[in-house]
Amino acid sequence: MAYDTSSSARRVLKTIDRKGRKAALTPPGYTPPLDNPFRWLSILAVLSSPAVGYFYGWLAAGATILGAALVYGIREIFIQDDHAIVRIYGPLGRLRYLFERELRDKYLQYFNETNTSGRPIPRIVRDYIYQKSKSLKPMSSFGTELDPYDAETTTGCRILHRNFPGSIGQPGYEVIVGEKRKGVRPFYIRNVINVSAMSYGSINYKAAESLSVGARGVAYVNTGEGGYGPHGVAGNDVVFQIGTAKYGVGDAIQQNNGQTTRILNYQVLKELINNHTNIGMIQLKISQGAKPGLGGHLPGGKVTPEIAAVRRIPAHKTSISPSQHAEIQAASSRETVAKLMDFIESIRQATELPVGIKLCLGNPEEVELLCQAMKKTGKGPDAIQLDGSDGGTGAGPNLFMNYVGYGSAIESCAMLHRRLTQLKIRDRVTLSVSGRVFTPVHAALAFAAGADVIDSARGPMLALGCIQSLKCHTNHCPTGIATNQPWRVRGLDIPEKSTRVYHFLKGFHQDMMDITKITGHLDPRDIRPSDLRLIRGQYANMDEYFQD
Repeated sequence: MAYDTSSSARRVLKTIDRKGRKAALTPPGYTPPLDNPFRWLSILAVLSSPAVGYFYGWLAAGATILGAALVYGIREIFIQDDHAIVRIYGPLGRLRYLFERELRDKYLQYFNETNTSGRPIPRIVRDYIYQKSKSLKPMSSFGTELDPYDAETTTGCRILHRNFPGSIGQPGYEVIVGEKRKGVRPFYIRNVINVSAMSYGSINYKAAESLSVGARGVAYVNTGEGGYGPHGVAGNDVVFQIGTAKYGVGDAIQQNNGQTTRILNYQVLKELINNHTNIGMIQLKISQGAKPGLGGHLPGGKVTPEIAAVRRIPAHKTSISPSQHAEIQAASSRETVAKLMDFIESIRQATELPVGIKLCLGNPEEVELLCQAMKKTGKGPDAIQLDGSDGGTGAGPNLFMNYVGYGSAIESCAMLHRRLTQLKIRDRVTLSVSGRVFTPVHAALAFAAGADVIDSARGPMLALGCIQSLKCHTNHCPTGIATNQPWRVRGLDIPEKSTRVYHFLKGFHQDMMDITKITGHLDPRDIRPSDLRLIRGQYANMDEYFQD
């Protein structure tokens, strides 16, 4: 007997034939016509049951509740069309989604997770950050819980201490960005770890202000691409990031193809610099490790009027940054890099500040184009922040987060450091590593790969009290950091949270100095591959880069 197509499939196919594929698609947020009436009827029946019981007796009240359950069951099994499990098992099927939405992450973290498990940051690493933020010395007993050869739980290296170091003096650290550029005010960096980009919007004002107060006198704070918001309220050192949408310093224009983009308003940028003298460097965001090749994404629920004012965009509307700066768009990669050199130079001249870039390395051919352009023109960035393809974000597509990008920030740094050294222009640029550098041991590997500076976003975020619930993109952050919901934001106490940030930044720096000393050096930038033992396959391909 020939197969008889179901009536449901026939209706869909008929719609496709008559009206096209788009008309046959279920619209986002679609609810069947009877869904809401049946839902509210069951709710009203339950709410009215006490009154029914009062006037007609408890049997009538019980019957009302049973009737409500029946109506709700009919709605779940026969009307709603979102969940197959609920259509099969009725209201009991809802327990699965309730557990998944409200309880799963908490159960995994508090009851199921071991010290060496947990993604993306293992518990043992988070504990280090929590303890440093509370000014506690991380201590344990009996022995290490780590398997040094387990590729999932180690930093990938062992620190090779020196029993006979031979060094005299106290370790120190200072990096000066732009000191060789004429007409540029140098930017002094005194802490090995600094606060990487977290835009006002991805985090709320209390979190940003806590970072500002905690970093004052210690480290710089990168504003992220969301404009100059609360990140510098304490007068702390600030790196002002300009993203592709030019939030806070850009104007919307219409391109020849009819699409709208945003370009830099130099006058607004200069006024910003004049009004905030604590801005020490400008950074152009080219790409981000968690979503390389894409622009930023801020859900409309997070775009409060205050955030919209800082960004100079409409409130309550989702804001998506372009994938590339309009000023450097060109027909070829070579032309784009050439335009980038000129764009950087124009910003440097307008602000008289060092100008850096942030990018996640992708195609190595473009790295070569960048290096050659810097060599040939003498222009280019004063600093390059290398974001690993395993970096973090407030919101990004998981496909790009999981599979796109060259590799870790440390691998990327090693490759770029080696090429710049070969071209004899390494001394022109400061290299920064960001993405999964959570402890000084991670940092030691980064310094051995050629880094000058460490940037971290998730480290300071954990210091603020983040519990890695992985809800940053939902506006439902349970710790009140990555949300703008007032009742959650009020849980942040700025004096207490800023103190934790301060302790973490200071404590990380001091621990890095201690590691520097036991390897026989006085400056962490002097740490070499010979001071480490690589023990895991992830970094096996770095040997060729670990060459002077």
